[in-house]
Amino acid sequence: MVHRKGCPFGSTACLTDIELHTRQGSPTLSDLGVSMEAAVVSAAHGAMGSLLRKLGDLLTDKYRLLKGAKGQIMFLKAELEHMHAFLKKISDTDEPDEQDKCWAKEVRELSYDIEDSINEFMLHVECKSSSKPRGFMRFINRSMNLLTTMDTRHEVAKELECLKRRVMEVSERRMRYKVDGAVSKPNNTGIDLRLLALYAESADLVGIEGPRDDIIQLMDDKGVPASELKVLSIVGFGGLGKTTLANEIYRKLNRQFQCHAFVSVSQKPNIRKIFISILSQVDSLLAREHTMESWDDNEFISALRKFLFDKRYLIVIDDIWSDSAWRIIKCALPKNKNGSRLITTTRIETVAMACCTDHPEYVYKMKPLSDQDSRRLFFRRIFGSEVACPLYLKDVSAEILKKCGGMPLAIITISSLLASNPNKQKEQWDYVRNSLGSNLEVSSSLEGMRQILNLSYINLPHYLKTCMLYLGIYPEDCTIFRDDLIWQWVAEGFISKVERTDPEDVAKRYFNELINMSMIQPVDTEYTGEVMSCRIHDMILDLILHKSREENFITVTDDIQDMTKQHEKIRRLSLHLDGDIDDKTVGSMHLSQTRTLALFGTSSYLPPFILFKHLRVLTIEMSQMTTLPILDLTGIGHLFLLRHLKIIARNHLDVLLPNKLGGLQQLETFRMDIGRFTSGLPSTRELPSDIIHMSQLLHLIVPWGIRFPDGIGNMKSLRILRGFSLGSNSLDNIKALGELTNLTHLSVKCFPLPKNSLSGHEEAARWMNVLRTCIKKLRNLRHLCMDVSGLVPASLNHFQKFYGSLYLTVPEWIPELSALYDLSLRVREVCEDDFAMLAQLPSLTYLKLNIEGVPRDKIMIRGNVFSVLKHFRVFCRRLLCLTFEEGAMPKLERLILEFNAHEWDRYGTAPVGMEHLLDLKEVYVYIGGLRANVSNRRGAESALRRAIDMHPGRPTAKIVCRADGYLSFVDMSFDCGVSDNVRDESEDQKDAESCST
Repeated sequence: MVHRKGCPFGSTACLTDIELHTRQGSPTLSDLGVSMEAAVVSAAHGAMGSLLRKLGDLLTDKYRLLKGAKGQIMFLKAELEHMHAFLKKISDTDEPDEQDKCWAKEVRELSYDIEDSINEFMLHVECKSSSKPRGFMRFINRSMNLLTTMDTRHEVAKELECLKRRVMEVSERRMRYKVDGAVSKPNNTGIDLRLLALYAESADLVGIEGPRDDIIQLMDDKGVPASELKVLSIVGFGGLGKTTLANEIYRKLNRQFQCHAFVSVSQKPNIRKIFISILSQVDSLLAREHTMESWDDNEFISALRKFLFDKRYLIVIDDIWSDSAWRIIKCALPKNKNGSRLITTTRIETVAMACCTDHPEYVYKMKPLSDQDSRRLFFRRIFGSEVACPLYLKDVSAEILKKCGGMPLAIITISSLLASNPNKQKEQWDYVRNSLGSNLEVSSSLEGMRQILNLSYINLPHYLKTCMLYLGIYPEDCTIFRDDLIWQWVAEGFISKVERTDPEDVAKRYFNELINMSMIQPVDTEYTGEVMSCRIHDMILDLILHKSREENFITVTDDIQDMTKQHEKIRRLSLHLDGDIDDKTVGSMHLSQTRTLALFGTSSYLPPFILFKHLRVLTIEMSQMTTLPILDLTGIGHLFLLRHLKIIARNHLDVLLPNKLGGLQQLETFRMDIGRFTSGLPSTRELPSDIIHMSQLLHLIVPWGIRFPDGIGNMKSLRILRGFSLGSNSLDNIKALGELTNLTHLSVKCFPLPKNSLSGHEEAARWMNVLRTCIKKLRNLRHLCMDVSGLVPASLNHFQKFYGSLYLTVPEWIPELSALYDLSLRVREVCEDDFAMLAQLPSLTYLKLNIEGVPRDKIMIRGNVFSVLKHFRVFCRRLLCLTFEEGAMPKLERLILEFNAHEWDRYGTAPVGMEHLLDLKEVYVYIGGLRANVSNRRGAESALRRAIDMHPGRPTAKIVCRADGYLSFVDMSFDCGVSDNVRDESEDQKDAESCST
């Protein structure tokens, strides 16, 4: 599935039948009996739900409180229950009174503070109860424990007395100012999963052809010589579809240019990042061969000018917010005489004029959708077509569309809201019309758009509002991976823990509901139809940050000094930092009650962890520009509530961990996507010794070559284990893999190999035998990745994904993988019989073959085989001689061919019968040119283009010819994880869009 970059119309080109069937077939949360209002922590109610549960726990015998303390807890619980009811009431109010809002905010803050105090006491008691010495020392320790515990109980009694006084003060203030929160509205109805089919309809771009053709005509304006560089700027309000229009032009024209690039600037541009993106797209070879970490702006400008000087290029600079940013960027884009074209988009007319200083006539002012196109988009999303709209809804629909003002984003969000009401009651539509107000009728201001988006936000259930606001921790234009996001939701306590329901499954449904309501945009879609990553539209992000500030939910800043102006406690902190940071004032800030710390950018700065006490989520994503040799995390051991730890670094960053993680007993996710990490001394490459005792750990993702401490069989809760290297671990640990019976994802590597070749082969054979026995025991395993040749996985019929490497040919047991839908194999050679075996897999939708040898035989893909295959990707040193019979691969949508052009004139031939692939939509071709002369490269490209052009459906064709490069196994590398296919598809898209000829 390909998604259009930056499309505010919902992004997706189409949803396939398989995707629609998969999602519609999923049970809703109400089907599963999940209470939507049971979320323990929420933006509207603070920590009240979680707090009330914990106060109930404190009344049990486990904590043996003093009699007076129990009475205080009972008082607190009763009083807070009334406050909770008020919060629920006011959160259902459209426009609460200012006094109500102030009191609700005070109650939320109070709930966080009380929960933090209760957590500390509960931790203290549980730590005491976990210590069990024996003999005489047991008697002494028990006596001391009695005294210290009694002291603790007295301290708790004092703390509860203080909390009681605070609660009483808040209650008295409510009475004093007569806060009642009386006005409320009914909850919105549940989400109709049939929206997925409607989503596919709305994804067809509406009203784009006219503007696209107008701008293309401007680009060909005869008033300026065709050889001159032309700059065109698309200007208009956010949400009108400027990026979509620019991308449509880019997609249509980029094949006419020697090189091209599409980059986004954003409100606070990172110029170095922009230059890197342009350079990597127009000249990927240069970007790979040079270390650009130390380059300054002048070096980037010089490199780009030198490369582009004699090229005909097309570059789109999207979302420019200032003419100063444009002035810097344009320095890198030479005014040559080769017919180059630049397209910019901006929301600010003065910036558009600055882009087109010499030719103001090239400023294209984006217009809202016409009435006809607005109706098409609106009604297709709700009813499928305008004629299906009941007569009693015609007038109110016209009034709603008038208030949407032809803004595609507004139309999408409002129509999604209305489509979620299966009864199509006129009262609901009247309510939406009346709630929109009249602001858009007189002004296309930011507040007008926010008002429309705010309506959709207000109508989200509370559990979705909380998850939606949490997206505000991510930077603008960031791709957000679903699994990372839902793990953080769970860690923060946003997801209800309902009996017999996995919180991660509930979180996935929350994510899908946000996709269905067009609040977030899908980016990458799995072959089963699951959306694996998303982005947030700029205007929705603006709304999220606005709401987060109102409710003190998230604090986002790109300047440490701004935090000193924060008068409220920081509950969740997102730092977007670049360059050197002056942290002299950080020590004076109150961060102990911060629950999430997220760091993004190129800066190596880390705030002192000693400042944090109640952290649940710690996520650090550093881009390649950081120069810090070691990221020191030795100070995290006291974060007793930490559940999610994720470090991602684009370059090879070393992370230093403490020797032991004893305080992190709540940890659920430990993810290190980095060069390497160490614990204790920098010379070691092993996990902290006590990680095996973390009973809550579910996801363990580490770099290859890391040594695990002995005893991993204790980690019974693990579901995902990625990065287990056989050669770095003991035989006992390899055996212990079989005890991890909850594993659903496992990736193992035969790395590093033993040094002594003779004993090494014997040792490797022992590994294989032990591993084979272990895999037999893993009955819940669904995704297996391994580079172990000769290993036959047992009980094959439950695998859904299998990534295997180092096989001589396609293994004979492959047809036994009856449930497999995703297969990636690295083999020495293939023949037609191998394809016949692969064709026996009834559910296979994605096939990736990496053929290391030189193919010798012709391969015939017979008709009526690979009946559900949608993506076929093949790499080989010389292109396979493929022939597709009529009826072959009837569902194939994407074909990716990677080969080297050396000796193309002797052995090369394009695939025959591509016109028989009737559903084919995209063809990507990567041609390596090492030792290949110009005629071979051109011959390969011409032959492939002719074969593609013969297809009656005119699929999108991207041909990348790397003149001096040899296609390696990078794109087919053995690196499997939670979102492998998503990552591969993103790379395909990026490479193809940036390097096509």
